[in-house]
Amino acid sequence: MIIRDSGDSFVLIRQHDHAAVSAQLAQALAPELLPADKLRASVVYAAAHHDRGWIGLDETPIWNDAAGRPYAFEDYPLLPKIAFYRRGIDEVEAVSPYAGLLCSLFYHAFFEHLEGEACEEFKRTEEVRQRRLAMNLRADPERTRLDLLRLQLLDSLSLYVCLNEPGTAGEQEHPWYREGFSAADGLLPSGRRLRASWTDKQRLLLSERALQGETKVELRLKRVPKAHIAADGLDEAYRVSPLERAELLWSVPPA
Repeated sequence: MIIRDSGDSFVLIRQHDHAAVSAQLAQALAPELLPADKLRASVVYAAAHHDRGWIGLDETPIWNDAAGRPYAFEDYPLLPKIAFYRRGIDEVEAVSPYAGLLCSLFYHAFFEHLEGEACEEFKRTEEVRQRRLAMNLRADPERTRLDLLRLQLLDSLSLYVCLNEPGTAGEQEHPWYREGFSAADGLLPSGRRLRASWTDKQRLLLSERALQGETKVELRLKRVPKAHIAADGLDEAYRVSPLERAELLWSVPPA
């Protein structure tokens, strides 16, 4: 779950709904960033389903007493998270082996600097998967590296709208993206760092032509009043809160 504190309420965004925004942006990526070839569909599928392991976890949000808010993806308990990560990668691989390879690499990167037996075992298991898939698919290492960057970029672009209150600017932005999106550094022909900014509460502007043109996306979310959580508990408050659909418009500089 992605959590945003919005004053008198928490905004809760399911990971799979965040991934749906990644997929909408993937379909609109400029051909300079994502070639229109036989692998494009697999990259889009990876973007759409890279967080499908969270579907079960996000059915029932859990309260984090220490943080005074629901558990978010950053601090969710590690062991169940690892188990569901693996399940999600399995499900992606069953439909698209190349997308499964990308998702395995994507999650492996999260654990590169983490220690502990559970983390090491996850990395070992995924490295076996990666070798098997790369061999069976005869995957080109350089293309795979670039497609992983594309997946990481699409994840970051979606997280930008999920973690920031609409219209946020400057120092109020989430710290992860104040300096732009490093995953795009090896993808943009210009060689410049890709950045995003809100122009109002529904519109965003990219600093480079990373998309084919204006791109409308829909983000599903719930606003859960803190008073309702205090009165009835998180589970009930989340259950009865209506699902909202926020329409956002991404723009790019003129050609």
